[in-house]
Amino acid sequence: MSDYTVTTATVSSLKDHLLLPKFQRGYVWSGKMQLELIKSLHNGYPFGSLLTYRKGNEPEDRLLDGQQRWTTIIDFKNNKAKYFKKLEPDLYEETYKELNGLLEEKGDKISTKEFDSLLSSNNNDMSSRADLSDLVDDLMQEHNFGDKEPRDIRDLIKSLQSKIKSYLNVEDIQIPIIQYTGSEANIAEVFENLNKGGVGLNKYEIFAAAWNHTELRLGRTDLQDELLNEIKKFYLSKLESAEQRGLVLDGFSEDEFTTNRCINLYELGVGIGKMVQKRLISLIDNSESDINQTGFGLLGVAAGIDPKKLGTLIDKNDFFKDNIENILKRSINISVKLSSIFDKLLRQNSKKNNDVINFERSVSTAYKTLSYFASLWDVDEGSEKYIRIVNNIPVYYVYDFVGRSWGNAGDTRLFEYYPQKNIRTYLRQPDQDDFYNKFKSWILDENTLPENFSGQVKSLATIHSNLTYLSDSVSFGDPLEVEHIFPKARVRNISQSKEIILGRLGNAMYLPKKLNNGKKKRTLYEVENFSDYKELIDESLYPTENDFQEAFEDLKNGNLDTINEKMLDRSYKVAKSIIYKLLHTKF
Repeated sequence: MSDYTVTTATVSSLKDHLLLPKFQRGYVWSGKMQLELIKSLHNGYPFGSLLTYRKGNEPEDRLLDGQQRWTTIIDFKNNKAKYFKKLEPDLYEETYKELNGLLEEKGDKISTKEFDSLLSSNNNDMSSRADLSDLVDDLMQEHNFGDKEPRDIRDLIKSLQSKIKSYLNVEDIQIPIIQYTGSEANIAEVFENLNKGGVGLNKYEIFAAAWNHTELRLGRTDLQDELLNEIKKFYLSKLESAEQRGLVLDGFSEDEFTTNRCINLYELGVGIGKMVQKRLISLIDNSESDINQTGFGLLGVAAGIDPKKLGTLIDKNDFFKDNIENILKRSINISVKLSSIFDKLLRQNSKKNNDVINFERSVSTAYKTLSYFASLWDVDEGSEKYIRIVNNIPVYYVYDFVGRSWGNAGDTRLFEYYPQKNIRTYLRQPDQDDFYNKFKSWILDENTLPENFSGQVKSLATIHSNLTYLSDSVSFGDPLEVEHIFPKARVRNISQSKEIILGRLGNAMYLPKKLNNGKKKRTLYEVENFSDYKELIDESLYPTENDFQEAFEDLKNGNLDTINEKMLDRSYKVAKSIIYKLLHTKF
């Protein structure tokens, strides 16, 4: 027996009977794609089916697939002017000018917003949209139409509305429907298969579908209260988005959620990800993908599930029921410890909004960050082993980057840090010579941009600055920016050769903006009171005055080697400085 039935339906018959399940993805269609659909419907072309699912004897169907098509049709029905002004711009402008031509006063003008409101209004009292007669009355209160009657305006608007309706009457559309009647447990697989080749779902959205039926009841603790609040905020943002597009978010009531304190496994992953991210912003970006990868990755660490097989977390649902508080405590405690290290190491203040501290995360990866949690998960806080791992984590943060350790198969490498595996560990420091050789190899092979600094260079320059000269010489109260030590504008005035590698790590440095903005073509030795920066020059491994003179003179004579050698030499010095500081600093 088939798990599907195929039928058609009108917009009116569907509009109040479609529910958006919790797991439905956000809106991804652009305005251009919406217009293309309306054009296709106008031309009578066939379009993709909506996939729905009705559970038991429920009166509503859940919209599983086709959300973009459905919401675009509803949006056109309610906001015709928004579409028509782009589909038929000449006719739109002609009527708009004709309406303004009815005004008595030359300086007066009806706005396009007012005009669009009239066009999208209802003129038959059968809709919840604003009534055309009322809008015209309001318009005549705002503008002087002389001896014109309301009917004159209504007739003009109705004429264009009639043309819009003839362009596309949504009630004439027969919407193809595929109603899924199989097991709810298979919805995720169905959803995934239908989206192959389209705007596909990521694995976490699939988890949301597959785990919607699981239940985890929260206790009354501060951490579990916070978890509940983070999940509520997540759904409230989804709810607002759904309501704006004429949909309902299925299965969520804030009051019931607060009272029942019952979540599912998907929500546990989302909530933990949010709780950890807000405590560890130096390593984890506030994006949905990073939050999900962190939260579900931590569930994998806690349950000992291979990162490549997170779909089997559902088999550990009873484990999560019994260990929510313990998982939260460990996740938060490790987050706070890592934050105390990386907030200082990666912070920078060079963005446009200098009221906010930002972080350079370009040498971070999600799997690498999760490996820090895995390495500390079962270790007693405060123990000698714990202290050694904590002190070595920032060392390996750079060592693994220059060694290209997390490039491929990061999930396999992460699994090796799990306490159940214990194949890899951060217990021992890397060899200093090996560290330097890897760093040197990275500089020569990958640090080769001729103009600007890569994100990785900015991250390493930030780490160097925070371990050395910015820790003492420059107050964090000053807005900072990364600058070319050999000024790019000055170099390019002499030579445009791309063989000059201005993007070297050795050419990057953080300086106060008040100083930097006046020296786009100057060195520190050429600014007023440069002696005030002697300590900064010494601690930052800044080139000597003679280095600059020699490099610029040779550059003018067509010799590019000198300036490249100076920048490369400082790159090596910065690498050695970073290595030494990381190996000898107690974090």
